[in-house]
Formats: sequence, structure tokens, C-alpha cells
Amino acid sequence: MNFNNREGKILKKISVTYDETEWLYAPDELYSNVDGLQRKLQIFLPYRREWEENIRYPVVLYIPGAAWHRQEMYNDIPKVSKLAECGMVVAMVQHRESDIAVFPAPIEDLHRAANYLIENADRFHIDPLQLFVAGHSSGAHIALMTAFSKASGLWMPETVGMKDYEIRGVIAQAAPSDLLLCQKEAPPPWMKKRPTAELLGVECIDDNSEIAKQASCAAYVKDEIALPRVLLLHGEKDGVVSVEHSRNLYKLLKDKKKNVVYYELEDVDHSGNAFWSKEVLKIMSDFCCDKS
Repeated sequence: MNFNNREGKILKKISVTYDETEWLYAPDELYSNVDGLQRKLQIFLPYRREWEENIRYPVVLYIPGAAWHRQEMYNDIPKVSKLAECGMVVAMVQHRESDIAVFPAPIEDLHRAANYLIENADRFHIDPLQLFVAGHSSGAHIALMTAFSKASGLWMPETVGMKDYEIRGVIAQAAPSDLLLCQKEAPPPWMKKRPTAELLGVECIDDNSEIAKQASCAAYVKDEIALPRVLLLHGEKDGVVSVEHSRNLYKLLKDKKKNVVYYELEDVDHSGNAFWSKEVLKIMSDFCCDKS
């Protein structure tokens, strides 16, 4: 049907199809204050004018990479929000950086962030039983280490009111899963000290191999330890974090009969839009929405 506006021009009515659920952005949600160091979440959450039933969504804690230094929490918002629009709550996690708190501080922060979201599950329409951790680069290392070490009962912060919870799965994009392997990769010429050494609070990884092993994934992949499902994504031509990290971890997990899927992105480097392409978004969404 057509109708006239006041200028006499013809406007056209169209029929549109849309989802009642909107996805809103809640910036700078304070989840932790450790010794005056505040850390915040950037949350993408569902909204409806009327909630006719108690609809709950999976929640993904996503850690942006920054070589374990202070993260830039806003540049990737347009990309990460695409994952929320697939039908889940996504909380981007800012953790304490290695300059001020060494390993395992980031893991403790991720547990605090998970606890905060579970405490506010009603507010954010979260299903606490469908909680996933994810990240890119150093953030993927933290996501993997949080899931794997939790399965071993390690590094849960001793905080009053801290709830136990289950990690249903972990998504790792371009993860440096082996800190000793990082030593074989040439650092940029401008880098005065390797970020892995700064993460561990040591001068040199080579002189502290046992500590490096404790902060690497392989130490926690054991027959007797039940791990959550793992989704690995890595660029075939990654020039920052060698693709061998994910290839080796995949083989180890398969050999130990763990639930793991690995996708190697053809002709893709370390980061960029490839990790948020329609194909990869579907893979991540299917991973999080599979309740098996």
C-alpha cells in the first residue's frame, strides 16, 4: 500500500521480518576490585519489551588478546557483538595485566568475572549451566588455562561468596598454548622483553622452564582429568603465534580422547575479520548452542 506525505511524495509501506529480541551493550560493568585495581566487563545482552517466559541464553566470557598486557577493550566491540547476535550473552573480560600482576592473576580474574555473571544471571538473562570461556591470542591462552586448571582444581581465588561453576566449553582463537614453544618464535625487534617472561614475572623463560610448563596447556591434559569441550581456531599463516601451537594441542587432546574440534583458517594470519566471518561465527555459535 502506498500513501502520501505532506509534500505529496509517494512513500511505500513494506512488510518486514525481524526478531523480537534486541541486543544491547552494557559498558564498563565493574566485576572486580582487588587492592584498588578495578576490572570491568563489556557486556552484550538480550532485551525484549516483554519477557513472556523465562528465556535464558548461553554466556561467553571473551578475553581480547594484548600479549598479557593491558587490553584495549573497545576496538573489537563491533566484531564481538556479532557473536552475541547469534543468540548468546557475551562479556568481554578485562583482566589484570602482567605489568602489575603476574600469572595466575588473569585466571583468578576470569573466575571472578564468571562468578559476577552467575550472581547476576537473572539481570542478564544468563543460563549459568551454559557458560563458556573464549579468547584471542593471549586471551585464548588464558581461556584454555582457566578451563584446564579449573578441571585440576587449581587457582580458584579464595574469595568470600565465590561460587563453584562448570565451564561447558572453551574457544581458543590463535592461542599460544605452549610457552616453551613461544621461545622458538622470533620476537619483534622493538620488544625489549618477551611477553611470556613478563607474564611469569621472570627474566628469561629458558631459565624457568618448569614455571613455563605450569603455565602451558599440556600439563593439564591427562587421562584422569575430565576437560570441557574445546574448539581451536588458528590462521594457517599466523606470523605471530605459530600454527604449531594449535596443531600440537589438538593432537594431544585427541590422543587423550578429549572432546576437541580444530579448524585451521586457510591463508589467514594472526587476527582480523577472518575470525568473525560468517563461517567462523556459525562454528562458534553451534559450539555454544550444542547442549550435548
